[in-house]
Amino acid sequence: MNTTPHAIQAKLRKDMPTRAAYSSDASLFRRVPAAVLEPSSAQDVLDGIAYARERGWSIVGRGGGSSVAGNAIGDGLVIDTSRYFNHILDIDPEAKTATVEPGVICDQLRDAAAPHGLTYGPDPSTHSRCTIGGMVANNACGSHSVAYGTSADNLVDITLALADGREVTFSADGCDDPTLHDALSALYTRNQELIQRELGRFPRQVSGYGLHYLGTDMAKAIAGSEGTLGVITRMTVRLVDKPKYTALAVLSFADVFAAADAAPKLRQPGVATIEGMGGDLLDALRSKNGQEHAGENLPGQPHAGGWLYCETEGDTLEEAIAAAEALTTTVEHTGAVVVSDHAEARALWRIREASAGTVTRLPDGGEAWPNWEDSAVPPENLASYLRGLYALMDTYGYRGIPFGHFGEGCVHVRISFDFHSTEGITNFNNFMNDAAALVTEHGGSLSGEHGDGRARSSLLHTMYSPEMRAIFEEFKLLFDPQRIMNPGVLVWADAVTDGLRMEPAQRTHEITPVQLFPRDNGSFTDAVNRCVGVSACRSMDGSMCPSFQITHDEIHSTRGRARILSELFRGETITGDDATTALDLCLSCKACASECPVNVDMATYKAEFLNDHYAGRVRPRVHYLMGWLPILSHIAHKLPLVPRITNWALHAPGVSTAVAKLGGVDTGRPLISFAPESLQKWARKRSGAAGSGASRERIVLWPDSFNNKLNTGPARAAVETLEMLGYEVIIPDGFVCCGLTWHSTGQLAMTRRVLEHSAHVLKPYLDQGLQVVALEPSCTVMLQHDATTQTADPAVRELAEATHTYAEIVAPKIQALVAEGKVRKHSGSILTQVHCHEKSLGDPQQSSLILAALGYDEEQIQTGCCGLAGNWGFEDGHAEMSLELGERELFPRVREHDGPVVADGFSCRTQVEQGTGTQAQHVAEIVRDVLREELG
Repeated sequence: MNTTPHAIQAKLRKDMPTRAAYSSDASLFRRVPAAVLEPSSAQDVLDGIAYARERGWSIVGRGGGSSVAGNAIGDGLVIDTSRYFNHILDIDPEAKTATVEPGVICDQLRDAAAPHGLTYGPDPSTHSRCTIGGMVANNACGSHSVAYGTSADNLVDITLALADGREVTFSADGCDDPTLHDALSALYTRNQELIQRELGRFPRQVSGYGLHYLGTDMAKAIAGSEGTLGVITRMTVRLVDKPKYTALAVLSFADVFAAADAAPKLRQPGVATIEGMGGDLLDALRSKNGQEHAGENLPGQPHAGGWLYCETEGDTLEEAIAAAEALTTTVEHTGAVVVSDHAEARALWRIREASAGTVTRLPDGGEAWPNWEDSAVPPENLASYLRGLYALMDTYGYRGIPFGHFGEGCVHVRISFDFHSTEGITNFNNFMNDAAALVTEHGGSLSGEHGDGRARSSLLHTMYSPEMRAIFEEFKLLFDPQRIMNPGVLVWADAVTDGLRMEPAQRTHEITPVQLFPRDNGSFTDAVNRCVGVSACRSMDGSMCPSFQITHDEIHSTRGRARILSELFRGETITGDDATTALDLCLSCKACASECPVNVDMATYKAEFLNDHYAGRVRPRVHYLMGWLPILSHIAHKLPLVPRITNWALHAPGVSTAVAKLGGVDTGRPLISFAPESLQKWARKRSGAAGSGASRERIVLWPDSFNNKLNTGPARAAVETLEMLGYEVIIPDGFVCCGLTWHSTGQLAMTRRVLEHSAHVLKPYLDQGLQVVALEPSCTVMLQHDATTQTADPAVRELAEATHTYAEIVAPKIQALVAEGKVRKHSGSILTQVHCHEKSLGDPQQSSLILAALGYDEEQIQTGCCGLAGNWGFEDGHAEMSLELGERELFPRVREHDGPVVADGFSCRTQVEQGTGTQAQHVAEIVRDVLREELG
C-alpha cells in the first residue's frame, strides 16, 4: 500500500519550493527530490525509508548540505536530519565520548563538550553549520587533523537504518547483526591482501570505501560511505582534551610551492595544524564587500605568494608560544608572525575558514568552481603535485587559488571551468580525467575529506584496480541489494557531467534587470548564481540569516532562496508565486551582502524579483502604504494639523486596527506616528540662528524621511552638535529621499526616479564640494552603496561619493576636544544596537570611537538585525517573527541594561520601544547632551 505512515505525515514535504531548495548542495550538481523528510527520531527515518521503498524512490541522507561533491542530493527522498534530529544524547567526560543524533552541528557538540575540558577533534571550515552525521558520512577532517585525525579516527560506534528497515550498529566489536557481521568478515578475509595493498596508504586517502578498517573496527569502515549503505541514526564519537593554550605561527613564502615544500618539515610534536593558502587568496578576499583591509596582519606582504598557518598547543601559554616561535626557524620563509591573543588569532583563522567561498570569485571577478577541490597526496609529494596541477590548469587555460591542509597533503582549489558552452563542458570532463591521472601518479587520492560523490566517483577507476572496484560493489550490495541508497555515488557511478547545475540550458526564464548588477555583468541570473552553497547562511553565530535562525527551514536560508530563484530561471519547477512565498521572510537585512563568502545580496535580488513579478499586477496593499510612506508623509506635512489628526487615527482603538487591515499591516504591533512638525519646517523657523557665518565650514544634512517626518529628535540633536563643532548646517528643502522603501518593496522605477530627483536637488551643494551627512543607517547605505547600482546618473554617483555618516564626521572632532581637555571623559555603560545595514556595509566602528572618546563602556548587541527591518516587521503576518527575533538577544539585553541604549536606526529604536518600552537614542543625542554640559 502506498500510504504515508501517520507519524511522518507532518514531516514529509512535497511542495515545490522545498524540493527546489534541496535540489543542490555546495556542489555543481542538481537533483530535484520527489520529497523531503525532516525526521525527529530513528523511527521517522525507518518510516521514511519504507515510504520511499514502496514508491521505488532513491534515498539520500543529508545534514547541513555543505557537501561539495554532490553526495547530499537525489531525485527520490532526501532525509534532512539537521532540523529536528539533532540532539546530544550523552557526554561521558570520563570515557571522553559523546553520543549524538546525526543532525548535531559540529560547533554544537564542541560547545557542549567545552565545560568538561573536552572538544571534538575534526573541524572542517564549515564547523558552524556542518553536522556530525555529514562529517562521518564523508569522513571529513578539518584543519586540526594533523593532531586529531579524520572523522573515522574519532568514531566509536555508529547505527545505520538500512534499506530493508533494519537498524544495525557497528563498532570495534563488529556488527550487531550476526548475518551481516559474518558476511563483512568473510569479505575482508577473502580480499585482505588486495585491500591492504590498495587502501589505507596515507591518512587522507578518503576515496572509495574504507574496507581496510573491516579487520579491526567495522564502525570506521562505515565512515566515508557517503550515505550509500544506509542513513545514520546515532553515533558515539571520541572527544579529546581541549588544548589549555594555543598560539598561531603564520609563515609567508615566495610562492605556494615553497609553502608546500615546507609543510612536511613542520610536522612536529605540539603542532596541531599546518594549513596552506595561495597568495591570490588574499587578493580575492579583498575584492569582496567590506573586506578591503582584510588580512593586514598577514606577514610578507605585499609580495607573499603563499602562507602556512601552524597552530601549536601547550600546557602553558609560554610553552605554546615557544613552540610556535620555534617553527619560524625550522624552515626558510619570507616573513612570520606569532599570535597568542584569541581575537587576533580568530581574525586570521576567519580568512582561512572563508577560503572555500572566497575563491569562488577570482580577484578579477571571474567565476571558479569545485569538483577538483579535494585531491590529496602524501605530504612529501605535495609540492611536486601542485606544480603539476598548475601546469595542467595552464594547459586548459584555467585559473585557481589553492588552499587546504598542506601538512596532510590535501589541496582545495576552485577552478575557472566554463559551463556556459558545450565545448566548455567537454574541456571540464577532459580536465577531470587528466587531473585524476595526475594525482594517481603522485600516489594520491581523488578526495582527501569531501568524499567522491557525483564529482569524482566515476573517476575511481584511475586509482583503484578493477578487482578492488568489484569488492566495493560487493560491499555495497551487502547493505543495499536494491541499490536505492544514494545511487550514482562511489559505485555504478554517474558521469561527472551528468546533471550539472550550471549547464548551458539553465537560462530559459531570464529576467531583464532594472538594477545594473555591475559585479555580475548586468545579469540577474549571474548574480543569483553567485551562491555556491557553502551554507554560511545556516550558521547560528552570525547575523545571517535571521529568518533561518528562527525557523531552521532551508527555504528561509539565503542559500535556499537562491536555489529557488535559480530554479525559477530554469522555468521547469518554480513559479513566481512560489518564489514570492520563499522570499516573504527575507528581512532585506543585507547581512548576506557581507557575511556570505561570495557576497550574495538577497535584499537586492528580492527587490529585482518583486519588481518583475508585480509588473502589471496589483501589489500587496502594504507595498503602497509602506513603499510610498516617504511621499505620504511629505504630503501629510504639507497640510496643517494633518500629522496630528493622522496620529490620532493611527492609535485610536478600533480605528487603528481598521487602518492596519486596510493597509496590509500586521495588527500585532502598534503603528508608527508622524512628527508634529517636520525637520525642514523646524529648520526654516530657525534660519539665521546659531551656526551661520563665513568662518564656519558648510555641511549638508540629508533629511531622510524617518528623521525628517517621523521622529525629528535625532536630527535636531545632530544639527545642534554639528553647529557646536563649528559647522554651518544646511538642510535642503523640498522632497528628498534615497528611495529605500520603494527598493525594499520592489518598485524599482520609482526608486530610480526618486534617487535621480534627490541627487539633482542636492547638485548645487555637490558642485560646491560640500559633504553630505546622513543620520539613518539604512538610508546611508542606500546612498553610499546601492544608489549607483540603480542608475548610471552621474549626479547620483557624486551624491554617493559625498555622503558620510554622522559618526564619521563627528568622531575625529570629539577625539580632538577630549585630547585638548575641552570635553572631559564621562563614565557608565551604553548598550548599542548596530543597524544591520551599517553592520554589513557601513562602518559602525566610527560610533564606537565617539563613545570610547567620551569615556563610555560600549556593550554591543551581536545578533545583527533587530527584527523589525523597516517595513518588513509591519507587513501582515510578520509581527510574531519580528518580535521573536528581538527576543534572541536585543530585548533581554535592553531589559537587563541599566543605562542608555543607542540605536541609530529608526527601525531599531521602534523595535526596542515596542518590545521593551525603552526609549533608545541616536548617538547624536548622546553627543548633544555631553556637549551641552561641557561647552554650554
